[in-house]
Amino acid sequence: MLHQDYSKPAIFVSGGIGVTPFRTMIKYATDKQLPLKIVMFDSNRNRDNILFRKEFDEWANINKNLEIIYTVSEENKHGQQSSSSANDDWKGEYGRIDKAMILRYVDTNILNNSIFYICGPPSMIKAMQALLQEELEIPKEQIKVEEFTGY
Repeated sequence: MLHQDYSKPAIFVSGGIGVTPFRTMIKYATDKQLPLKIVMFDSNRNRDNILFRKEFDEWANINKNLEIIYTVSEENKHGQQSSSSANDDWKGEYGRIDKAMILRYVDTNILNNSIFYICGPPSMIKAMQALLQEELEIPKEQIKVEEFTGY
């Protein structure tokens, strides 16, 4: 569930189908025009695997408080592209979510005041918890986790 203190930004970190609960939260925040800053880092194997991209992009155009950063881990800047996406202009990131990527989009003030939501496969969750707690020094109380197992 989305936190109620809208002075604290929400930072969503998703892997694959782990983006599913964030879809509902973003739709709710957009429909209700909540004064809540949301930044979502959505990691997928390739562009073809990005779930709900059309909806997320539409909501990001409507909701000035919403920023979505897509990243693909099995493609690179030099041609390994999925066939159906080869002609579009990719403005997303390449590689796994890491400290440098997060800091490109979120300044330290927002980072330290945010509530983090992580959802994805168990290995991704473990890596993101370590990233947030050990590298970015985010207190455990500011991190909410939901595992999507079995895929």
